[in-house]
Amino acid sequence: MYLKPLTLIGALVLATAAEAREITDMTGRVVTLPEEVDSVITIGSVPVLNSFIFATGHADAISNDLPPWARNSPRWAWQYVFAPGLAGHPQIEDGERAINLEVILTIDPDVAITFGTDVADLMEANGIPAVIPRVQNAEDVKATVALMGEVFGNETVGAEYAAWFDAAMADLENRLRGAETRPSVLYLNPLNMTQPHKVAEWWITQGGGDSVTNDGTDIEVRPLSTEFVLAADPDVLIVYTPDHIATLAEDQNLSTLRAVQEGRVLVAPMGAHTWANRTVEQPLTVLWMASQLHPDLYPEEELVAKVREFYQTFYKIDLTDEDIRLILANESRVEN
Repeated sequence: MYLKPLTLIGALVLATAAEAREITDMTGRVVTLPEEVDSVITIGSVPVLNSFIFATGHADAISNDLPPWARNSPRWAWQYVFAPGLAGHPQIEDGERAINLEVILTIDPDVAITFGTDVADLMEANGIPAVIPRVQNAEDVKATVALMGEVFGNETVGAEYAAWFDAAMADLENRLRGAETRPSVLYLNPLNMTQPHKVAEWWITQGGGDSVTNDGTDIEVRPLSTEFVLAADPDVLIVYTPDHIATLAEDQNLSTLRAVQEGRVLVAPMGAHTWANRTVEQPLTVLWMASQLHPDLYPEEELVAKVREFYQTFYKIDLTDEDIRLILANESRVEN
């Protein structure tokens, strides 16, 4: 008399299995996801992970707020412009960046997105599929968009993003053939004396500069000595927050750099994430770099037009000229 219930249960299991699908993340892990993903959580480097999800058109699927270190800083206010719903969701990390597993289990997301293999293991041990992207260079950026598209069942966004990216880079490459010089450039965090992200070697070079740290060293965050920086004495310094300009000016040694003394310290733009770091906005970083180093070959008005086009195409948002000016100036439109 238990034959029919068992048959019914078996049929339900087969139906559920048929609705599941498998994707392979950027570490080679095979992850089983439901056919439709309606809820995701981002853990760890939340703003940068969010930036890639925004580009797939699924910002409303993110089910956690920014962690306290970002939520409490106006620096990250553009996240709430691009995804207003974030503020209505719970935080899943505390002020010390510790994960609140109880809150995560209450959210019960379809998938977790994280850069950390340890975090992914923790999620999967608790029944939550986890997908790991890797972002260290331009091809990784494109691949991560494609991966996020796969997560949401959007098989076209990766190709669309790559096509936009490649066309913008090809156009810029043609323009920069007319460059007479390539200024030397250093991307620097003067607080901890590092080159913050390996990807900067690519966007500085692609944007028409000569990175003084581009020697093939394969390290994500590169420590720098004061002696090295002083010896390099680059034409242009790039920092990622306006506060760093004062840090440079007040430092007994770094203040002697030509770029500091002659006012050639640039603050990288800030949108969903710092453009100078790993972000889906990476092609815009290159265009910005070119507009700063070679304004005659890539004028600012063309940069503004491409920034508007990018956010319209991938974030599905229309930015005003003032919005774009604020992003380029690393300023917020709203207080969060």
